Amino acid sequence: MVISLMDALKLISVSVVSFIAIVFILRISGKRTLSKMNAFDFIITVALGSVLATTIVNYKDSFWNGLLTFAMLVGLQYAATWLSVRFKPIRSILKSQPALLFYEGEFLHEALTNERITRGELKQSIRKSGFVSFDEISAIILETDGTLTVMSKSGKNQIQKDDFIFTE
Repeated sequence: MVISLMDALKLISVSVVSFIAIVFILRISGKRTLSKMNAFDFIITVALGSVLATTIVNYKDSFWNGLLTFAMLVGLQYAATWLSVRFKPIRSILKSQPALLFYEGEFLHEALTNERITRGELKQSIRKSGFVSFDEISAIILETDGTLTVMSKSGKNQIQKDDFIFTE
């Protein structure tokens, strides 16, 4: 496939205009829009990338549709997070709670099963955190963004099981 000089210039100009428009939309919407604080935020980030790619690749058919879709997704994400901060039922729909997977030498099997996490994945997380064995670990937590937090026994901040109960 050969692209004409005119089509190449159109593609370049659409890419530049799309980039500027998206940066503008993201700056208006705030830092939260591209955060990966939870699964909902991650899904929005992936969808925004998909819309941008489609807009640039299919610019002849979808430039304005792409920008409108991008702005709509950002607006919906803003509205959803605004509502989730103010209303507990919305928050419980959009956000998960952290899960305690390992505590003081015990694997919490029910939590591991519910979260579909294996002991091997926990072992990997402690290695990534610079530890060798579970004997050095106080707790392992699956955070709302899907990351595993490893807490050392020797750390200043010892986690208690009661620290894990949320009363929002």
